[in-house]
Amino acid sequence: MEIPAKLPFSKRRLRPRVVISYIFDYVIIIACVAGFAILNTIEPYHQHFSLNNISIQYPYAVHERIPMAYAVCISCGFPLVLIIVYTLFIDGLLWELNCGVLGLLLAQGLAFVITQALKNACGKPRPDLIDRCQPRAGSKDLFPGLSNSSICTGDPHLLTDGFRSWPSGHSSSSFAGLVYISLWLGGKLHVMDNRGEAWKALLVMTPLLAATLVAVSRIMDARHHPFDVITGSMLGIACGFVAYRQYFPPLSEPWRKGRAYPIRTWGTEPAGPDSVRIKGPRGESMVALRNPEEERMNPPDIPSSEHTRPDASTYLDESNPYTSNVYNRRPHDHDDDGGAWSSSEDDVTNGYEMRHGNTMGQNPGAGHHVPQYDPSNAYVSQTQPLTADAGIHVPDGMAGQGRPLTGMPGRPM
Repeated sequence: MEIPAKLPFSKRRLRPRVVISYIFDYVIIIACVAGFAILNTIEPYHQHFSLNNISIQYPYAVHERIPMAYAVCISCGFPLVLIIVYTLFIDGLLWELNCGVLGLLLAQGLAFVITQALKNACGKPRPDLIDRCQPRAGSKDLFPGLSNSSICTGDPHLLTDGFRSWPSGHSSSSFAGLVYISLWLGGKLHVMDNRGEAWKALLVMTPLLAATLVAVSRIMDARHHPFDVITGSMLGIACGFVAYRQYFPPLSEPWRKGRAYPIRTWGTEPAGPDSVRIKGPRGESMVALRNPEEERMNPPDIPSSEHTRPDASTYLDESNPYTSNVYNRRPHDHDDDGGAWSSSEDDVTNGYEMRHGNTMGQNPGAGHHVPQYDPSNAYVSQTQPLTADAGIHVPDGMAGQGRPLTGMPGRPM
């Protein structure tokens, strides 16, 4: 059945098992958001610090280059709009929209909750901690020892946030969302289809550049140390990759055309329709392709070898009683003198076969003439020498034994 690549959204009710199966995905995402909100209200661990540590004496930047609201718009809002627009105007598949949005929200949810949990557990000072702290006049580090937050007189809210340096939340969230959309675009554009189209690679790498700029801005604002940005970026890359692979195949399989995995239902294995073929706007198939290696190893249009045996009618008429087929021969009976055959393997490879007492060739160019039986040309084995002085002698008990022989027309003696 042929259907267009752009499908109208179905108004049919989904089966309860399908709804339940994917409700859990949205519940997990909501749980991640709720977990982040709860963790954000918890006081982080406060590491001890030194007032002489120049790495935490940067001035506090009142105005950030990329505030958190802008970072969320870049890392989540832009990919969400791109997925919706592509699905509505190009794919037209509601299922692709569902999986695309689910993957993006999962990547962001994982990045936010994991980052916030690590921030609270580590409590690493930010580069501008001393400016946030505003130590009391005359404060000095203990000797031996370090100072703690009890000497601070600054804004408590700023001070609390000053102990959440590792890992960088901007870096993890931006890389989570933009790595995900890069992979999503790579799947839709078949970026690894061995065609070497540079514009596809450029388009896929653009979100990664944006994520890198967001991460670097945190170092410029003295909000994070370089190590915090690097580890936060790695965390975001991992979240984006895991979320994408949860719903979509890898980019190394371009024959799948970036299509989401089939619908799964609660308690059953996912299965896609076999009878539906999606046609693209130019007539090409839009369904997921087969692995080219599988096509090469198992061609679908070539029958198995057991159905490809030639029959006797390939070259000669079926009514010819003198025809022979190498696939239809019966196993030979062993001779009494050790199992020697009446001809060798080389006889078969010549392509000519002879019945006892006849000189009929199996060559297609030999025509369909059936020769008459000639006793003077009858012989049993080519291994018996033929001389001008000796005739042909068939030993007793050997008549009829052996397989049909291969030979050439007899030469004058």
